[in-house]
Amino acid sequence: MCFFALIIMLFLFLFQTILTEDEWREISMHKLFNLAFYGFRFGGDTKYLLNVDFNSLLLVMAKYIQHLVLRTSRPHGYFFARRSVLSVLEKGVRCIQLGESTQLREWPSDVLYTLHRLLDHGAARDVIINQSPDPRLLAWILHGRGPRSKSHQCPMESMQGEMVKCCQMPNTAGSSAGDAEAANCQVPEEEEPDEEDNNGGTPCKRPRLSIASAKAELDLTSTPCQCMVPKPLCQMFIPSAGHSTEICHKGQIHSLKINDFRGGVFPVLLPLLPSWLCLHSLSLQSAWTFEEGDALSLAESLQQLSATPGCSLIELSVGSLTHPALMESLLNACPTLRSFSMEIHPVAEYHRAPLRSIPQPAHHAELSLEKLCVKVPKLRTSVESLMCVLLRSPRLTSLHVSGINSSTGFSPSHLLNTVAESNRHLKDLTLEDINLSDCHAAIFQLLDNYCMLEALSLKDCRLLEKCSDKEDVVRQLVNSLKKVPSLQSLNLAQNRLAKTVTVLGELFKGPSPSTVKELDISSNFIQPPELLELGKLLETHRPPQRLLLTLKSNPLDRNMELRDTALGTLSHLCDLITDHWNSRDTMADHISIM
Repeated sequence: MCFFALIIMLFLFLFQTILTEDEWREISMHKLFNLAFYGFRFGGDTKYLLNVDFNSLLLVMAKYIQHLVLRTSRPHGYFFARRSVLSVLEKGVRCIQLGESTQLREWPSDVLYTLHRLLDHGAARDVIINQSPDPRLLAWILHGRGPRSKSHQCPMESMQGEMVKCCQMPNTAGSSAGDAEAANCQVPEEEEPDEEDNNGGTPCKRPRLSIASAKAELDLTSTPCQCMVPKPLCQMFIPSAGHSTEICHKGQIHSLKINDFRGGVFPVLLPLLPSWLCLHSLSLQSAWTFEEGDALSLAESLQQLSATPGCSLIELSVGSLTHPALMESLLNACPTLRSFSMEIHPVAEYHRAPLRSIPQPAHHAELSLEKLCVKVPKLRTSVESLMCVLLRSPRLTSLHVSGINSSTGFSPSHLLNTVAESNRHLKDLTLEDINLSDCHAAIFQLLDNYCMLEALSLKDCRLLEKCSDKEDVVRQLVNSLKKVPSLQSLNLAQNRLAKTVTVLGELFKGPSPSTVKELDISSNFIQPPELLELGKLLETHRPPQRLLLTLKSNPLDRNMELRDTALGTLSHLCDLITDHWNSRDTMADHISIM
């Protein structure tokens, strides 16, 4: 692919979304930097780029990089020879993401060197790991970069279940006792070269090592833990020939996110948690269901951390848990959490307590939660724990609940009434994949008495499924929405609005128009005639300011000429987000009117 074609494709992608100039620049620089950083040289444009200084180009782009993805692919060679780009990255990168393989043996030493420089010499404090990490790699990343530990052992067990011993690095001139104490899986550092050679001449400087010789010296394949001490690792890529006097202090990790979490990580993570005082955010996501015993062991470690003065943990995200009661166990273990997110995936349809419990505070102890997200599949799952948590969270400002099945004996109206009574500071409410067809009165009452709500999402909630007069219900909803003066964002996607969408044009009608700035009506079987009528109503009753209108996955291709007229009318009043969805290739339109 040629360079200029790549640029054109990138900007076509950017123009499909509403972004600021700074956001465009940041995304463009991020995409191009990663291509250049890993050696992509735009072969089709060689004749145009013969005189391009790619190091200077990287320097310009590196200033915009705050989120850097590290891969097992080795960065371009001159990157380490000059280190100017790395110096810029050390100042700007805030988040490091490990992509591709997370097996330590597959990571080149120069890439680990980059990781060390950004974590220990730079400003990076957030780490994202896409795949379940090799325990050795995770131990090397975490040990000493947050948890306070006096142990000189790796915080993990070997395949045979025996604790892997680590070598303690001697306290040499270039390192401190803290370096030796914090490092894990350590490889002994080479002896310092003699100050003078045998002839008494100039000091004998250690020659600069190539990437290949560095890997050979570290001997990743023979090291018991396959880990490296940051100091000697850093020493191997210094720009000069001699030893550096720079001390390799251990940086801090404030946020850890593992997107494909497996049980083998727990032996590394759990022993470190109780002393990880600088940890602000922890996210453990998995396609596999957590064992109850593992979840409760996590709660015990969190409880020890929470009881330690100086604990900073305020965000926790865990998925997928087997039982709703585990939500309360985790929240009770760390009651100072401000943000909590979880998914419940029961392995069987049962209603029993967890296998064991941990000491808990008083049942009605107040929680500090400000954000809560609970996702439940369409299975028979008790939600009593969710209701208890809502009753104990008076400071809640954001609530996202997805997938509750009313056939379990739980009424969504009860959820709405509980929110209205107990969570008076709520600003963001998202209900998704919940049957609200019998809850119109509760919705209207919530909106009529709720003046602080800024964002409301009722996505895929089957709002009109049982209505005999659909327009009347939508009109009542519109009248209730207009009573919320703080409302900025409204999402009604996937609710089969169809022809009733025209009633939404009354949002801005009358002496007290709605303050909504963003409206999402995607996937509602809206056809061009209804969209044109909505546009004419908005022309008559103009929004106080330009409206961000999302129209994706609607069958607007049924009448192309009328569609263009409708979009032209709306474009004078709205910033439109649409797509080229082909309704004839799917059955979505049929399902929408069933």
